[in-house]
Formats: sequence, C-alpha cells, structure tokens
Amino acid sequence: MKPLKLRHLLIAELKFRWASSLMAILAVLVACACVCGSFIALKVYDKETQMSIGELQERSRERMEALESEARIFSKSLGFNIFIYNGSQELGDFYNTDTSTHFLTEQQADVLAKSGFELLNHHLPVLRERFHWKEYGGDVIIGGIKGEIFIKRKWQKPLEVELKPSEVHLGHALAKKLSVEKGAKVMVLGKSYDVTQVREHLGSKDDITLYMNLGDAQSVLNRPGQISGVLAISCNCAAGDVDPIRRGVQRLIPEADVVEFVVRSKARQQARQAVAKTSSAELKDISNSRGDLRLSLSRFSFLFSLFMGLATLVLLVFLYGSNANDRRGEISILKTLGLSTCSIYGLFFAKASVLSLIGCIVGVLLSCSISLCFIKPDLGISLLDFTPLAAIVIASGWAMSFLASWLPARSAVRQDPAVVLSEEG
Repeated sequence: MKPLKLRHLLIAELKFRWASSLMAILAVLVACACVCGSFIALKVYDKETQMSIGELQERSRERMEALESEARIFSKSLGFNIFIYNGSQELGDFYNTDTSTHFLTEQQADVLAKSGFELLNHHLPVLRERFHWKEYGGDVIIGGIKGEIFIKRKWQKPLEVELKPSEVHLGHALAKKLSVEKGAKVMVLGKSYDVTQVREHLGSKDDITLYMNLGDAQSVLNRPGQISGVLAISCNCAAGDVDPIRRGVQRLIPEADVVEFVVRSKARQQARQAVAKTSSAELKDISNSRGDLRLSLSRFSFLFSLFMGLATLVLLVFLYGSNANDRRGEISILKTLGLSTCSIYGLFFAKASVLSLIGCIVGVLLSCSISLCFIKPDLGISLLDFTPLAAIVIASGWAMSFLASWLPARSAVRQDPAVVLSEEG
C-alpha cells in the first residue's frame, strides 16, 4: 500500500509544482548538454589530431623521401668511398705511381659480387696504371672500367657508366690538349677507339685519365684478368669503422684488404643523418604542438564541467530547499498521519531521480545530435561512439541531483510536526 501511496504523492507533487520541476529539469539538461558537448569536442579534436598527424606523416614521408633522394644523389656525387685491393700492395706506392705491384683478379671480384655482401654496394672492378701514350706525347693514367657488377636494388642507378669495348672517355685535360671532342676517334697502340664522352674538369688526376673498357685496358697494359681493386660504397657502417667490411671481404678473398676514403664516408653519413633528423624533428614538433593544445582543451573541459556541475548543484539545492520549505506543513501533516521518515526521504529522492534522469537523457541526446551535425563525415564518428561518455554524464547528473535533494530532505524530516503546525496555524 505504501509504494502506491508514495507513487500517488510523487505524481501529485510533479503536477502541482510543475514550474519548479521544469526548472530543475532545465538546469540538469543544460548542465549535461554543456558538459557532454565539451567532452565531445575533445573527442572530436583527438580524432582530428589522429587524422592530421596521419596526413602530416604521409606528407612528411613524401618530403623526406624527396630529401632522401636528393641526399642519395649528393652522396653518389661524392663517388665511391671503399677500395678493396691486394693486401700486399703498398698503398703509398700505388698513390704515388698510380700503378699496382700486386693485383686482384676479375674472378675474385665476381665472387664478392655474387656473395651479395650486405655491407657493400655498387661494386666496380678497376685497373689503374700509368701509361706512356704516344699520341698524347706523355704519361697518362689508364682507368680500366667495365661497369658496376653488383647493385643491391634494381631501382638504384650506377655511379659509373658502363664502357663497352672500343669506347673511351677522356679526362678534361687530355681532351683539351688533343683538341678532341665527343664523337671523335683516338689511337692507342695503333688501335682506334671511339670517344663517347669528355669528362668534366675536376681538378684532380681524373683530368689526365683515359677511361677504357676493362678488357681493353688489360690488353693495352698487358694485365690479362687482373685488376687494381674494387671500388664500392659502404652500407650501414659508421664512417671510420671498416673492420666489419674488412672481415667480411677477407672471408671471401683472404689476400684482400680494405681502405676507406673517410671524408667521403662522413659526408655521406652526415647527409643521411640530417635527412632522418629533419623528418623526426618535424613530426615531433607537430605532435608536441597538438599535444599541448589537447592538454589545454582537456583542462578547460574539466574546469568547465566542474563549474557547470557546482552551479547546477547550487541551483538544485536552492530549488529543492525552496520546495521543502514550502511543504513544511504538508510534510508535518503526513508525518502526523503516520508516513515514515523513509517514505519522506523516498519522495524527495524519487522526485530528484525522475527530474534528473529526464534532464540528463534529453540533454545528452540533444548535445550528441547537435554535435553530429557539425562533425565532418570523414572522421567516422557515430552516435555509438558517445555511449560511454553519455553513460558517465547521466550517472554523474543523477548523483548530483540525489545529493542536492538529500540536504532539503534531511532538513524536512528532522523538523517537529507539532512546532511546524503551531507556527503555521
């Protein structure tokens, strides 16, 4: 019987004091809508950040690939940085005379190339020797090259062009002295060779170098099957650290040794590192900037929610307190007629629960619906994504209303009915 009586009292209360009930609903509705909206905005910002970072990473990756390509071109312009030679060869003599006294063989170069040794790329067998060229009227350097016999990846371009039999390239000084241009012919030991390129002026010994096909150079110099060494580019090794390369090469060619052109290696390594560092720093700056803004927004959302919650709590306490004060006489009569304290508490709590749930649900649905109208479709956000947030906001709104109704209810049940009735009488 009591539950039925309590339900009737609640319905009568809501009908009779509909203005204050509507005001309570509106207070909760506005608070829940604002709080929910602020956190939805934060969630949307997180989604936009993820998309923006992804797009920026993609654009950055494209830019970094372009820079990497430029760095690679720059690195290639530095030339080879590793020279593999016969360990019995005195390098000082070789640099001084441009002529080897001890050689490797083409077969050994092929063994190294076929091994696919991971620390080397762009293998170029060379034969380099000083030669008295009668037609030139003095000594030149013959550089015998056939072409690179090993390149790791198909898309990589060779550093040195391939020279076919009976083709030669002239260093700048040679071409100038002989007054020879591309397309002309030159004679070497009575044999005619086509000049397919005149090389740029470099200000080094390359300017007095006659580049020939390796087989032709071996024939002219009477070095069948021999090479001065193999030029290459080191991969994945720090500049100045050739020991891993030396050990790997010597497992394949025991008599070989390795020397590094350190300046070129350092320049190549620094170029690659600069590109990688630039890419990492750009993405880090973007992430930090978005992260700082996200932290500011989350602090604002928290403070805004706290302010709205406290303001709504104060307003509800005032409304429920005013309602309890207006009903002092009614409550005293009910207590006199035997209505228990628990029933009076229940009446207040039931009213607060009904009003808060209506306000919370309507406020959350309204906030989510409006937010969806302004959210970009490509973010992929739907109403279901707000379910956890909606549940938290509704639960928090109900708890706030429950607390706001407890203080007036406690004050009402503690009053003496006789005193209240005598005062109002």
